[in-house]
Amino acid sequence: MMLPPGEWLGKGSLLAAGRSLGRAIACSVLVERDDNGTTLKGSWHDDPDLPRDFVLRIAANESGTYTLSMRLAGDTLQGTAKLDSAPNLALLWNDSSTVHVAAALFALGDGGLGLRGFVRDGDAVLTWELRFTRRQQTLGGDNVVTLRRRR
Repeated sequence: MMLPPGEWLGKGSLLAAGRSLGRAIACSVLVERDDNGTTLKGSWHDDPDLPRDFVLRIAANESGTYTLSMRLAGDTLQGTAKLDSAPNLALLWNDSSTVHVAAALFALGDGGLGLRGFVRDGDAVLTWELRFTRRQQTLGGDNVVTLRRRR
């Protein structure tokens, strides 16, 4: 999987079908791995006062793909993904099949990751693009001065 463990920050845009201007969105994600799979916990928002929390669980299955389970803003989605080679692809849907989400995660030349996708909720269709970068940990001490960023 292309998204290594750690904290990731994303910035991008959300565009509704038929509109020419998108809305700025931001996302923060904590990626954790265990023996049974990977968990992504985070929030995204297009309005700073209304963050939407989510949890995505990813586990390998017997067919060579991955099973997805996601909770987002009170809705539960399940799906499948191909995560063993680039780009990583995912498809999710809700129980009543009224919401469908398709997404692709891919490497960017500067070390970041790109995430593009579509969501169809009833008759509404939205598309998004996000650029993720690893969150840098701030290092310091009482008497330490640094002139370069540390990773």
